[in-house]
Amino acid sequence: MCILSFDVGGSKIAYALFDANGTYLSEPQIVPTPKTTDEIRRLFCKISAEFVYDCAALATAGIVFSGKLQGKPNNLPSGYENIDFSSVFKTPYIVENDANAALYAEYKIGNMQNVQNGIMLTLGTDTGCGIICNGQILRGKCGAAGEVSFPFSGRDLKRLSEKYNVGESDCFKIYELVCSGDLNAQKAYSEWQENLVAGLKLLNGLFDTEIFVLSGSLSQIVDYAEVSSALKFLQPHNPAAVKPAKYGLNAGIIGAALLAADSYCNF
Repeated sequence: MCILSFDVGGSKIAYALFDANGTYLSEPQIVPTPKTTDEIRRLFCKISAEFVYDCAALATAGIVFSGKLQGKPNNLPSGYENIDFSSVFKTPYIVENDANAALYAEYKIGNMQNVQNGIMLTLGTDTGCGIICNGQILRGKCGAAGEVSFPFSGRDLKRLSEKYNVGESDCFKIYELVCSGDLNAQKAYSEWQENLVAGLKLLNGLFDTEIFVLSGSLSQIVDYAEVSSALKFLQPHNPAAVKPAKYGLNAGIIGAALLAADSYCNF
């Protein structure tokens, strides 16, 4: 089985070919997300025509239920939710929320293996949350389980940068300033990470999870030792482990491919 998998975010689209075990059959590619829905659809069609595959998989920002987007994602253009993917992919295909796709990759072959209760947080332009509860993806009545507006996204770090007059809006450049000893950048970063710890504390109180796995671009700038220590201090009776995603920025496309192979496409 050969699966063409995409991970669609507000700033970039990643894609690659996979086999049913989540092994790459082509080098992953990343392109900027087009600004309009028509351009996004044309890009899908162009990429689809370049490959021979048995099934397609789409990990996307936004609430997904029964394989369909339930509305426009905040970070994608109007009309994106109405793209007819059956006219793009001439094979069976699945659509899944990007956080749930990343969650599934870690659950099947990553840092959530052998875990029955775990939470994946994607830290990017916006935040996403996927939850494994008793070995099943928690979806809720319409697919919105975990769709909480957490205050530790890239947008929030940029807002804190403005608050503390850092003079920089790129998250990774802000972090470079943190590492170089810039006091204002350190204040912004410290508050951003405190918000992350508060979010983990809340989620752990609600779900009593075994592990938090962090993916997305900003998962690379988290101080895992500090976050783990803070969480253990706040909840010493049931602290959860906190780890980066094994598959990092590629967890979404891998998880979508695994979901397509395991759940939706019959061959």
